[in-house]
Amino acid sequence: MRVGILYSSEKPILKRLSDSLKKGLEKQGAQVQLHPDNADTFSGISTCKLVFVGSFAPSFFKVRTPVRMREALGKSGGLVGRRAVAFTNDRGSRGRKALLSVMADMERQGCIVVDQRTIRSEREAYQFGATVKLG
Repeated sequence: MRVGILYSSEKPILKRLSDSLKKGLEKQGAQVQLHPDNADTFSGISTCKLVFVGSFAPSFFKVRTPVRMREALGKSGGLVGRRAVAFTNDRGSRGRKALLSVMADMERQGCIVVDQRTIRSEREAYQFGATVKLG
């Protein structure tokens, strides 16, 4: 199964979590593509059966999906009807608000959000990737 991971490049921790998530998914036999939100192109993401989106809350009081991530979701194309999972490393109410915001933006692009998760460590990201249901 082809899986895409679109992550915010503004926080280095999200790159590390995405790399660990990729390793876990590959353990299950998935073909995984990584896409930072600052990439020039998101080719191939439309062929993925499942898309993970990693984001964060840039502000505590007015939680919104970062502009670059919103633009990346809009430019990626082919997300209509795709099963998707949102993740963040923010904790507490800030993390919950970050997830709600990015899930709303994902749904505006036509994604079917099937799961959401706060991932606190690279080990946890690997375990999630190795056990998440792909089918």
